[in-house]
Amino acid sequence: MPAPTVFLAYHGIQILDVTGPCSVLGGANDLLGRRAYEIVVTGPKAGRVRSNCGVELGCNALGEIAPDGVDMFFIPGGEREGLTAMIADTEARDWTVTARGAARRYGSICTGSVVLAAWGLVDGRRFASHWQATRYLRRTHPALDLDAEAIFVEDGPLWTSAGVTTGIDMMLAIVERDHGAEAARHIAQRLVLSVRRPGTQSQFSPLLAAQAGREGRYRDLIGWIALNLEKPLGVEALAEHAGETLRSFHRNFVEATGQSPAAFVTQLRLDRARTLIVDGHALKTVAAQAGFPDVARLSAAFRRRFGMTANEYRVVHAA
Repeated sequence: MPAPTVFLAYHGIQILDVTGPCSVLGGANDLLGRRAYEIVVTGPKAGRVRSNCGVELGCNALGEIAPDGVDMFFIPGGEREGLTAMIADTEARDWTVTARGAARRYGSICTGSVVLAAWGLVDGRRFASHWQATRYLRRTHPALDLDAEAIFVEDGPLWTSAGVTTGIDMMLAIVERDHGAEAARHIAQRLVLSVRRPGTQSQFSPLLAAQAGREGRYRDLIGWIALNLEKPLGVEALAEHAGETLRSFHRNFVEATGQSPAAFVTQLRLDRARTLIVDGHALKTVAAQAGFPDVARLSAAFRRRFGMTANEYRVVHAA
């Protein structure tokens, strides 16, 4: 029996911060045909905690888990009242301080980072949090190294994510570290994820922002672009797909999204290329799947956007 992976729950938790990561770890157990992770959800006492959507989770009592015998532990995000009560829970604080010394990994999902920060468990390390907590954390803990952009951050044993669906991305990265990329890929497929996102990806989705622009005028077109990045996507083809004249389409698209069609397509292609690079694909494959004619033009686009070539980006960010 492996040492437990503990999720510290409380009234008002964001339920997907718990169930998403647990689904990934449970998927690893199923795939490997053994209990690679012993998943334990705890509360202040044995019984149920109520999530922010009203669904209740059954919990073990935190005090029944030996803090010096855990493999990993994570604090999920949740409502303000629940986070405040958690911060004031001295028993939970003392448990995590002891557990940190023994655990292989520890961290948070979403606004659970607020609790870690209050307890001094992120001091001296870089960490992520949900974008809505950024202003609060910078006001109350200005000396901490908060990465307000990344969807998840690994800094030594500390793993933190921006929350909600990004907890799944972070847990897939943990499974990949423990059991290899193929295992993580199979689990992602079983969860019907369209793409695995690297931790370096921004919390702020250009797709969602663009689809919301001008009352969703180009919502369907933008979804089509994202699914066809490997194809020629000149402004003429986009205007034809949108059913507009070239001049009208260019003007309307800029008004709706704040970017020209060409700049928008390039942004999506670079985001796709970053994901493929971090996943370990050859640059020739990355260029083809992201819609760049060749590696040279892929690298030129990377240099303009990130100040480094695609290969230099691989050296910095690939596992």
